[in-house]
Amino acid sequence: MKKKGWFCISLSILLLGGCAEPKVLDRLGLITTVGYDLGKNGSILGTMVELKIDPNAPKDVVIVESQSLTTRGIVTNANKKTSRRLTSGQLRVIIYGEDMLKQGKTKIAQTLTSDPIISDMTFLAMTDGKARDLLHLKVEHIPDIGIHIFRFMEQNTQTKTMPSSTMQEVLHDHFTVGKEPVMPIISKNKKEGILFSGAAIFHGAKLVGKINTDQSFYLGLIIDKYKSASKDVLIESASPKLKEGNERSHKTVAALDSIQSRSDIKLINKDKPEFDIDIKLSARLLEVTSSIDIGNPQNMKLIEKEIAKSMKKDIEKLISYCQSKNSDVFGLGDTYRSTVRHSNLTDEKWYKMYKNAKVNIKVDFSVIRTGLNE
Repeated sequence: MKKKGWFCISLSILLLGGCAEPKVLDRLGLITTVGYDLGKNGSILGTMVELKIDPNAPKDVVIVESQSLTTRGIVTNANKKTSRRLTSGQLRVIIYGEDMLKQGKTKIAQTLTSDPIISDMTFLAMTDGKARDLLHLKVEHIPDIGIHIFRFMEQNTQTKTMPSSTMQEVLHDHFTVGKEPVMPIISKNKKEGILFSGAAIFHGAKLVGKINTDQSFYLGLIIDKYKSASKDVLIESASPKLKEGNERSHKTVAALDSIQSRSDIKLINKDKPEFDIDIKLSARLLEVTSSIDIGNPQNMKLIEKEIAKSMKKDIEKLISYCQSKNSDVFGLGDTYRSTVRHSNLTDEKWYKMYKNAKVNIKVDFSVIRTGLNE
């Protein structure tokens, strides 16, 4: 019986060992982040951050560059320069240079969906310059720029500081009629390394505009739900209690945190497209740069009213800007298509209506509790 037992175990090990494909990690170059820029003569310049699994290597991270007319060719050409076979199995972030996205000929969707190795949870982002320069950034506290960008994007999308732009989300919005994707913009900073500086908006695959971080927050109010966000809101009020600010700052700013929100988009006129966007949010008021007494219930009502008014004004500006760029990042066209039966809506049809669509904004803001008062 003992002999039979050992025989079965030995046979199992032999079969398992024979079926497994050997993968020697120290012979692989794991690409964690890649950047795409315009190259020479219509080619694409690829900058890859390679993570080496080799304890004897002088550096854990190596930057590899190559050019090709296709993204597949970039890896093929890069392999001609390296001693390790490059693989995209650990790819976490793809960075696009601004000039490349301005062309609108990147065929983002076709390129990404054709490679089964790339995870649909890979983050996509744009940099307001060249992706190559961002990935070559050398800052003392960032030993691995590829992993640093991934963790930076992961943390900021989880807290809703920046819009989430996984490959799955971008492709979904790209292929949805009446909806355009957004990508966070990552900028290079010599002292801090990198920072979130706004979001890129598109018409099809073409970059048509940029919004700042404040506008990105208001975009999130419309298309997403906040559970615990933070925001400083500039209050432009005619009320003497909120008009002058304080000695340190002549602007009245309310510091909010624990923001919770929900929104509802309704089509109220299908012939001349008109929408109602109803936004409800609550937050904790941490600070107001004003001498107003927030212990007074009437003053608190005034603050809530003025914050809602300021938010409404900023949201209206954002919508107007996106309409001027013919970029429906709000999904108004998708709402129209799903509401109007037999609309047979196409992107071409929708964008003839979108620029002149009327959007009514209603913001209902309430303070759930207060913190400090300045």
